Amino acid sequence: MVGQSWVMFRCNACGRFSGARKGQKRMSCSHCGVIEGFSVVKEFTSSSELSQAIAMENTPPEIRKELEKALKKKPVTFSFSESKSKDPVSLIKSFSNDYGIINIEGLMEELGSSGYSLQESRILVNEWLEQSEIEGMVIRLNSGEYRLL
Repeated sequence: MVGQSWVMFRCNACGRFSGARKGQKRMSCSHCGVIEGFSVVKEFTSSSELSQAIAMENTPPEIRKELEKALKKKPVTFSFSESKSKDPVSLIKSFSNDYGIINIEGLMEELGSSGYSLQESRILVNEWLEQSEIEGMVIRLNSGEYRLL
């Protein structure tokens, strides 16, 4: 993914912000689902910068300062064992394919191989994906899959 650019766009239908890879042929609003009528707002060289910008733009002004403070903190690391820890963002990125589609089953299997039950793995992965969606790092597709932005 070296050298890729990302764009933040505003949906003219609902006014919310979303993101996509620059040059992507088909975009859709992650909030209302429309597939046309977007205004490109800004270009980014990092998907993490894009996700933070989207999160800030879609946050109501009255709680924006709290979000800025939370985003400045280091990512929470999740310990699988005493000698090995990984953060959820790295895991999610490592389980996405060339199209950005996240292998949810693979994530759950990874947690399972680290000693978590299937139920615990499912809960953790769902929490990670929901938080990532809120932060603008991923979008939920109509198929139920998630795509890394």
